[in-house]
Amino acid sequence: MTRKNKEQPAMSNNTSSNTNGKPQKRLIIITGDKGGVGKSTFARAIFQLYINKNLPCVAYEADLRNPQIERYFQKDYRPIIRYIDIFHRGGADDLLINLDESDCPITLLDLPAQSGGFFESYVKELAFFEVLKTEINCRVTMVSVISRVLDSINVLEKLRELCKDQVDYIVVKNLFHGEEEKFERYNDSSLRQNMLAEGLIELVMPDLFYKSYDFLDRHALTFNEGQTHKETNIVIKSRIKSWLAEFEAQIKPAFNLLGFDIQPDDCYYPAVVEKSKELRENEEKEKAKNQDANLPSEDTAA
Repeated sequence: MTRKNKEQPAMSNNTSSNTNGKPQKRLIIITGDKGGVGKSTFARAIFQLYINKNLPCVAYEADLRNPQIERYFQKDYRPIIRYIDIFHRGGADDLLINLDESDCPITLLDLPAQSGGFFESYVKELAFFEVLKTEINCRVTMVSVISRVLDSINVLEKLRELCKDQVDYIVVKNLFHGEEEKFERYNDSSLRQNMLAEGLIELVMPDLFYKSYDFLDRHALTFNEGQTHKETNIVIKSRIKSWLAEFEAQIKPAFNLLGFDIQPDDCYYPAVVEKSKELRENEEKEKAKNQDANLPSEDTAA
């Protein structure tokens, strides 16, 4: 089930459709602050849907120790996977610069666990949300993926204190951690009631059966590749396909906040894939060239 207070608009101050003549963009930030809540799975699934629907997106990998977007998508989509270091001052500056200079309408940022304090410092130092609104004309969606533990509520509360009404909020209950009604600490919290009254959208992320999930993990496959891999059997294929379809159905109440209302571009991803292929071929040629240069000559061998 999904819930939304239909009498209230989604929370955002970024209501202008045009600022300084710039078309409106959307920055989707996936957070959770605790490891294992499922935020990277959500980010991977969203990115997969952007690709499947030809919705141009640039994805930022901020977890340099465990870069999941890179691991699963780098082979074919390397030119649109970028990196920032949220843990060091100045390490995330390129995000704001690229948002200003890029024409891409959707930017996806997967924040790593335990990055909340560093992200807060970055936001305050740069007046991040105000700059996005007034200078770049970019709306922000904060997606908080939660589990059933109390820490998820505490992290969400700190996020709301930081962002206030400058962003749109989505809370995602990851059903890997139990049925929706079992999220009692969150369901019964005053924080939830207050945010619902302000326009919060709640979603659920379906649980992918562990054997299919482990199959994707073992081979570092995207959700699309998991359905066509040579070792995929009919059960794994069916489960992944059904899960992705159910995931899409569950997020429909938040489609506009996740950028699914933009105009598709059928040329965007084919060009990205072609560029990725070119980069791989050049690297292979350079590697072969270096190997040849390191081989002993006939005279040296003699």
